[in-house]
Amino acid sequence: MTLDVDKLAFEHCEDEPIHIPESIQSYGYLFAINQENHRIEIISENVIDLFNLQGDIVGTDFFALLDEDQEGVDFILETYQRARNRKTRLPIKIKFKETLIRQLSDRDFFAVIYNSADRLIIELEPAAKFRKAYTAEHYIKIYAMSIAPKFKAFDSLNEMAQEIVETIKYITDMERVVLYKFNDDDSGKVIAEAKNNEVDAYLNLYYPASDIPPQARELYKKNWVRLTPNVDLAPSRLIPTTQDSGREPLDLTQSLLRTLSPIHCQYIRNQGLRASFSMSLVTHDRLWGLISCHSRNPTYIPQDVRLQCENLSQLFSWHLYAKEEELFFKQKELADRSIEAMLDKISPSFPIVSVFSQHEEEVLRLMDADGFIFYSDQEVISLGQTPDLNIVQDMYNRVDTHDRKPFITNSIDKKWGTSEQLNGIYGVMLIPLLEKRSYFTAWFRKERVYIQKWAGSPDEKNVDASKRERLMPRTSFQVHIKEVAGASKEFDQNDVDMASRFNRMFLAHALEVQEKMRKNMNDLEQQDRHKNEFLATLAHELRNPLSPISTGVSLLEISDKSDVREKVLATIKRQVGYMTKLIDDLMDVSRITQGKIKLDIQHIVVQEVLSNAVEIIESLMREKGHQLVLDMPEPPVYIHGDSARLSQVFSNIINNAIKYTDRNGKIEVSLQLNERHISVKIKDNGLGIPKEKLKDIFSMFTQVEAHSTHTKGGLGIGLTLVDRLVKLHHGEVIARSDGERQGSEFEVILPRANESSQQQTSTASTEDADRKQRVLVVDDNPDVTELLNILLQNAGHKTATASNGREAIDLFKQFKPDFALLDIGMPDIDGYELCKILRKLPEAKNTIFLSQSGWGNKEYVDRALEVGFTRHFVKPLDFSVLQAALNKYAK
Repeated sequence: MTLDVDKLAFEHCEDEPIHIPESIQSYGYLFAINQENHRIEIISENVIDLFNLQGDIVGTDFFALLDEDQEGVDFILETYQRARNRKTRLPIKIKFKETLIRQLSDRDFFAVIYNSADRLIIELEPAAKFRKAYTAEHYIKIYAMSIAPKFKAFDSLNEMAQEIVETIKYITDMERVVLYKFNDDDSGKVIAEAKNNEVDAYLNLYYPASDIPPQARELYKKNWVRLTPNVDLAPSRLIPTTQDSGREPLDLTQSLLRTLSPIHCQYIRNQGLRASFSMSLVTHDRLWGLISCHSRNPTYIPQDVRLQCENLSQLFSWHLYAKEEELFFKQKELADRSIEAMLDKISPSFPIVSVFSQHEEEVLRLMDADGFIFYSDQEVISLGQTPDLNIVQDMYNRVDTHDRKPFITNSIDKKWGTSEQLNGIYGVMLIPLLEKRSYFTAWFRKERVYIQKWAGSPDEKNVDASKRERLMPRTSFQVHIKEVAGASKEFDQNDVDMASRFNRMFLAHALEVQEKMRKNMNDLEQQDRHKNEFLATLAHELRNPLSPISTGVSLLEISDKSDVREKVLATIKRQVGYMTKLIDDLMDVSRITQGKIKLDIQHIVVQEVLSNAVEIIESLMREKGHQLVLDMPEPPVYIHGDSARLSQVFSNIINNAIKYTDRNGKIEVSLQLNERHISVKIKDNGLGIPKEKLKDIFSMFTQVEAHSTHTKGGLGIGLTLVDRLVKLHHGEVIARSDGERQGSEFEVILPRANESSQQQTSTASTEDADRKQRVLVVDDNPDVTELLNILLQNAGHKTATASNGREAIDLFKQFKPDFALLDIGMPDIDGYELCKILRKLPEAKNTIFLSQSGWGNKEYVDRALEVGFTRHFVKPLDFSVLQAALNKYAK
């Protein structure tokens, strides 16, 4: 059959009404029957040649044509109703009266029945024999028993697809069977193929979405099988025609015989084919793929076999979908395990940013990505290969991320930046974390050059060529190969889902950072308030003893009586002692904070320390009329400690109990012990502590009620002193109270010493708990050096700072630091080179080198370690992390 190609509307094939062609393929017959009176209203023109009838068959009662052995009219009508209700077609068998059929061999027919515009449609095909050794039902059984059980064992989708195409090839005996899988953009690729040796291979063939117009895709979803046994077979039109009868075109969406578009027929011819058979793979109302069968010779597949293939295609669809989901969930499970492993490692000293950087290779492998960025106002983490940060920020600000919608491209436009700025990146998946804040994650992929197979005419240049070019008959049937570049592997929905799992980690981190910042601001405000209260209290407490001292001086000036003089001197002495105590406490706290206090560590008996403490406050106890209950074991209990300082600890706590308990109260002191620790509990029935104040009770400048009538004097630093002295003894102090007027309990826990230990004397200081070091900070940013200098000095370290490499070299020789913290990116000598220079100096013999920069990806860390740094930090550097490192690496 010849076709005038110039008359085909190639560019408008997507508008072609392919479901109402008003003709069928002439290897079968069609009857459209009135569902009320059962009279034939429309037939395919070839029906006339089927029957030996006088007169027009249109208008005849269809059931009057059937043989007496034919199943009853009621059964056919019931089948029609079932098909109509389910919007599908159902198989039946039709046998006409022997006297009416021109050829007796065509007396029995396979048939399908369905509804179209309230007409009962019956399509017939001769009940031909097909492979007498097996029937189509056998193949269903073979598939169910031997092939389907193997699907669970397949490791890839392609393995499963290959088994499917081989099964269909065996059933249909077509020369080539391929399985197309559609992408999210409706383009597709051949992922499996079974063929005869002499035909071209289509495996990995690429084809664009435009090859299958939208209305054809809809038909594939509704009608799962389609046969073209001979592309040159003349169609049989429907009569009476729409022009002759004025009727609407008959909808053949459910038809097995529907005539194919002439454009599609030409496309089949372009491949050198005469016959084709397709099976739709549909899941969740989505066209997942197609099984397409090809033959260079006319090939007819009987209707009953095609319907069995339709059943198989439904099984295939769900098996393929299930395998795809299984593979995705395996990857998801792997990602979940990795995420859980990372979460287990997160701690205050090892935050998520550090954990993520440590697992860079694993993270990028899971996402099949080449680079990653997490961006927030406070910090940036960068892994692998990424564009310049300012390019990524600009991208985030300019793309549509409303409702946290991802921005995805596999071919980034050069408008975003130069090749150097993009750093070889082509694919971007950018996902916002917080809509109102510039927090986001971005994944990157490099260019991936691949070979694209294309079945088209030799002059077909690319997939964007016109449809006339792509559908014109070609002189060669060879598959053409094209190298595709300028794009990355596409990010698909699975990638988005996987990235979302990681994003939950970073979202939690971002919210935690925000909460920490809010808490820090509140803490700073609270500390500032406490400081102001402390200064007011200090003024008040110093003014109190000055008043009787001033009065006493005035009395001495006007009286020389000995009894007055004695009373005045006693008062002045008592008030000076009180002032001295205040100043001593202040000095002690200051010395502890600066690491200058010395402990005289001895092998001491706890009972003796407690007795000394009670002796200090005994007079105040009697004055208030309190009952003191001591509960201590008789055998000596030993610890290593400074007896004087521990007496100060316990006397301070008991003194507080005395002051904050109304007259005639009860104070209990008990000593308990276990194999490793001793515990001293001091309990009173006094004013108690509000629960919300317990967490701040040991903070500097804190008093429970600084200006209330319950305040008993003092600066609010006594418990701060207690807490720090106990920590110097490697112990802890715990405050408990059920609330106001419920009394309080303070428990001091200290390590226990072996009773048989030799008595020994040693000197310890806060340098043991938190070693003080000589630290050199080198950074070209003066704000960084100034703030680090303040923080390090406040922690008791000696510091020196330099703003460039040359200054650092001279300073290093004079300062001889224990630690050198070097910035990597400096203008004159970068940190790597500076480290090499300094390490060669004789003064660097005992120096530990630390580096910091805004980059934390593996290559920077590896290079830092390679040149001699002990550890690399990513800016901004948390001071607690630096302090922990100084303690860890201190000699």
